[in-house]
Amino acid sequence: MTEETFVRELERHADDVHGVPLTLETVRGRARQIRRRRRAAAVAGVAAAVAAVVLVPAALTGGGSERAPEPAPPLTAPGSSVLHDGVVTKPDGETVPLDVDNSNVTGIAVLTDGRIVLATQRPSAVQVFSAGGGHAATYPVAVNSITASARDDAVAWVGKDLSVRVLSSDVAEPVTLAEIPMPGEAVGSIDAVLDAEHLLVGDWNTTTGELTQAGYRELAITEPLRVSDVSPDGELWSVQYADDSDPQFGCSGLYDPSSQQMTARTCDTSGLRFAPDGRHLLGLRGDNNMFGEASTYDLELQEIGRYESKGKGDVISRAAWADATHLVVARTDWKTSTWSLERVDLAWDDPEVVVPEAPGRNPESVQEFVLSE
Repeated sequence: MTEETFVRELERHADDVHGVPLTLETVRGRARQIRRRRRAAAVAGVAAAVAAVVLVPAALTGGGSERAPEPAPPLTAPGSSVLHDGVVTKPDGETVPLDVDNSNVTGIAVLTDGRIVLATQRPSAVQVFSAGGGHAATYPVAVNSITASARDDAVAWVGKDLSVRVLSSDVAEPVTLAEIPMPGEAVGSIDAVLDAEHLLVGDWNTTTGELTQAGYRELAITEPLRVSDVSPDGELWSVQYADDSDPQFGCSGLYDPSSQQMTARTCDTSGLRFAPDGRHLLGLRGDNNMFGEASTYDLELQEIGRYESKGKGDVISRAAWADATHLVVARTDWKTSTWSLERVDLAWDDPEVVVPEAPGRNPESVQEFVLSE
């Protein structure tokens, strides 16, 4: 891995650092009462977006005794949590205040036991907060980046001593695994957390092996690729690989690790992320902390819905799954530095405005809404 690639990868992770709308700094000088009203409205809006999935009409759950038995539901992961203006809104709509500034946060994960895990720049560390928002622990890191499991029951990072740490739900302290094999003092990447005891790791360009308590073993993969995400049931990996048809971004695919075969490919998007039920995927394409294209796909990587910038400054800062059929999308305008939060369906039709457009910071350097993935 070249220094340029490593720096670019760090910058990609650091892009997730930026973002707070209407913080005390950006609204300094405005009336305190107005600021409180706006903050309350934003928190309520975010809660409505991420909690909509739990509002199921009672009529849909009723029915006569003659109804045929329903099949077992698929393994489902939690939806995305949102950090906005010092408040984390969880998928069930619960809100937790945190004493943090989004501009200092490079990543967020919310464990199933309620604890909130942040990767921060100052200090360069992983910081753990209780389910109620109280600060619980700080762990120095080599790279301020975290990787969570698909089911949010474990989160991993590279410690300052280059050993890998894994914090699991309902476990007080992280366990320590071996270093990721890298030349010299280079820092390896944690590409995916299959579960608390099995991590996929690599060199930031390629996923090279699996890390467990027993140590590191190389993966037998038929072609060089980097894992972007893992389905909730672990049966498919979304991957990125180099391809001459797109020298800048490469191509994406779905890889079956059991058969060691690619099941679908596309060169139209990047960084595919599985929906909570594993049946659809989200892809984004762009740079400089901004995305001009976004699409949803089925498991054959056939496009379902699409967003494309009008080329007038309108872009996406981040997008993630709110539930199995909806996305939460942080929209911004790089010309005016205004921000909003929307909720959209798979077809990307009729977006619902959750947090109305408001002034914020430069989207090239700040992420006003930090979304867990």
